[in-house]
Amino acid sequence: MIGQSEVLKWVECNLKNFPHFIVIVGLRGSGKKTLAKCISNKLSLTYVPCENKVEAARDVINTATQTVERCMYCFEDADNMRAEAKNALLKITEEPPENAYFCMTVSDDSMLLDTIKSRAQMIYMDKYTVNQIDEYARSKYTFMLPAELSIVNLVCDTPGDVDIMCNMDIQEFYDYIHLVVDNIAEVESANAFKSASKLALKNDEGYDLRLFFNAFTVVCMEELYKLNDVKKASRWADGILVAQKYSNNVDKLGVNKQQLYDNFVFDIRQVWY
Repeated sequence: MIGQSEVLKWVECNLKNFPHFIVIVGLRGSGKKTLAKCISNKLSLTYVPCENKVEAARDVINTATQTVERCMYCFEDADNMRAEAKNALLKITEEPPENAYFCMTVSDDSMLLDTIKSRAQMIYMDKYTVNQIDEYARSKYTFMLPAELSIVNLVCDTPGDVDIMCNMDIQEFYDYIHLVVDNIAEVESANAFKSASKLALKNDEGYDLRLFFNAFTVVCMEELYKLNDVKKASRWADGILVAQKYSNNVDKLGVNKQQLYDNFVFDIRQVWY
């Protein structure tokens, strides 16, 4: 894995007495599943991906108590796991079978039951540095132009972000962001909301919303660094704060992306008028 040196160091130090119940927390695309599989390999366990349904949780409980095979049962992207399934897991993780290990991966730990947090070993993914993002992008996407690589390094928080960006026209995406930044507070209100036409708000067709907010932040920072006028600089500083707030909310459970973007347009127009 690129990055995650502190997390991997902790794993190595605890292999002899590894906890039977872990929760891995990190941004989308940060490598949570890769880390879970890495831990499973180091412990010589069979990795078993599980559905986030109460029936699946109950099936896992029955299997784990009967099998002699050493396994890690992983509930991937468990942010949307219902309370009934979480409660079912609590029963077996209180006194887990000797050969059974349990893992949940989540992007937002605020939705977890307090009892799960207190019982599980919480593992938080390290934040990726610009150099680590650059290393990942260069190693996997050798076709990128220097200008595109620069944009990727500025906008992406995780290797997963890099994968998303490199499956679209990077320069076209960044030009679109500049267009929105230049016009969102200048055009009529109805046209400002139409700026979402190229975003993937209701399906996977279009630009990723979190990367949009990240790129919006980057463009505001570029404009801020150009200025010495405090009054003009406040516009870009306000833009950064608004975009970062919405970027942090994109991946929360149950978020309505269309409504989120509409609220962003309303807020950014308020601070930029």
